[in-house]
Amino acid sequence: MPRTPTQGVAFLLGFVIALWLSPFLIGVAHGDAAESRWGDAEASLLEAVNAERERMHLIPLLRNRDLDAVARAHSADMARRNYLSHVNPEGLNPLERVQEAGIGGLTLVAENAGLTDRNDPTLEILQSWLTSPEHRRNLHAPPFNRTGLGIVRAGNGTWYVTQLYATVPR
Repeated sequence: MPRTPTQGVAFLLGFVIALWLSPFLIGVAHGDAAESRWGDAEASLLEAVNAERERMHLIPLLRNRDLDAVARAHSADMARRNYLSHVNPEGLNPLERVQEAGIGGLTLVAENAGLTDRNDPTLEILQSWLTSPEHRRNLHAPPFNRTGLGIVRAGNGTWYVTQLYATVPR
C-alpha cells in the first residue's frame, strides 16, 4: 500500500499501465511473439537485427518475454497517445519502465524506437536505425545479449516499433 503521495502516484500509474496492457484495450496479447497480433513483424525485425549483428561479428540477441511486454506497452502507449519518444509523457525512460515492470538481473538497458506508415515496417525501421548514430550504436553494442520487441499498428495504419536491448550477465 502506498505510504507517500509519490508512491500513490506510482501505484496509480502502474494501475493505468496495467489497464493499457490489457489485450482488450490495445489488441496485443501477452506472452510469446506468436501470441501478439503483430508477432510476425516482430520476428521479422529480430531476424533482420540479428543478421545485421552477425554481419558485424556480434552475438545474436535472444528474445525475453518480460522485455517484450515492456516494449509492446511502450509502442501501444505511443500509438494511443500519438507520440514518438524514448521518454513517455510521464517522464519515464526505458530503464525506468523496465524497473517499474520488476525486471531484474540486467546490467545494461537501451532502446530504439521508430514509426512508419509502410505496409512492412521491418526494412524501413532497420534502415532508419542504421542511419542514426545513436540507434546504430545500440544495435551494434557488443554487450547486449537480450532483447524485447514491441510492434503495434495504430488505427491510422502507422506502425510504432520499440526494441529494448539488455545485458544479462553470463
